[in-house]
Amino acid sequence: MAEETPYRYASEYERNFFEWAGLEVIEAKDGRARVRLHVQPHHRGGGGTEAVNGGIGAYLFDGLLGSAVRSTWDSGVRGQVTMTLTIQYQRPLIANDVVESFGEVTHRGRQAVYARGEIYNRDGKVAMTATGIFHLFRDHGASS
Repeated sequence: MAEETPYRYASEYERNFFEWAGLEVIEAKDGRARVRLHVQPHHRGGGGTEAVNGGIGAYLFDGLLGSAVRSTWDSGVRGQVTMTLTIQYQRPLIANDVVESFGEVTHRGRQAVYARGEIYNRDGKVAMTATGIFHLFRDHGASS
């Protein structure tokens, strides 16, 4: 199996957004992204459960879908913001050390980009799904 090339963060801000939460971008290109969560004790839910807290999943989705969107930027885009993030919790996110996730852009307009994603439990089953809409900020006069 080929070794993965480390993802190059676009800025120190981007790196901090992910690393602060224990996330690692594995890949983000052509409207698709893969992000890993390196599970720590503080990621677990309340009441002594071994499941990862749903709020951590939401943070992961914001970064995952945002990375997929970011990978579609053209030269006129200078930033983006999450407009909506809708999460469906399908089963507890039971994980040992690492949580895998996948996201992709489903539609890209000039200023609005739609994306979807999945987070998988330790058995490889979908534990959470999400959809999001992201607004692109453009330089004035930029076309695309």
